[in-house]
Amino acid sequence: MNKEKDFDKIYIGYLVGGALLGAIAGYVVKKVGPKNIMNMIKQKDIIPPSISNLINEFSSRKKQKDQ
Repeated sequence: MNKEKDFDKIYIGYLVGGALLGAIAGYVVKKVGPKNIMNMIKQKDIIPPSISNLINEFSSRKKQKDQ
C-alpha cells in the first residue's frame, strides 16, 4: 500500500485564516495602542494583576534598554 500524505485544501484554509486573524489583530493593536489595550484588560480583570505587573515589568525593562 502506498500512503501519500496529501496537502489538503483545509490546511491552506487554516493558514490563510490564521494569517487573516493575525493581520486584523495587528491592525487593531496598531490603531488602539498596546498601552490602551493593557489598561482595558487590567480594568476588566481579564488577566490577574500579578501577570499584568509582570508584563509591565518586562515592557519597562525593554524601554530602559532602548534609551
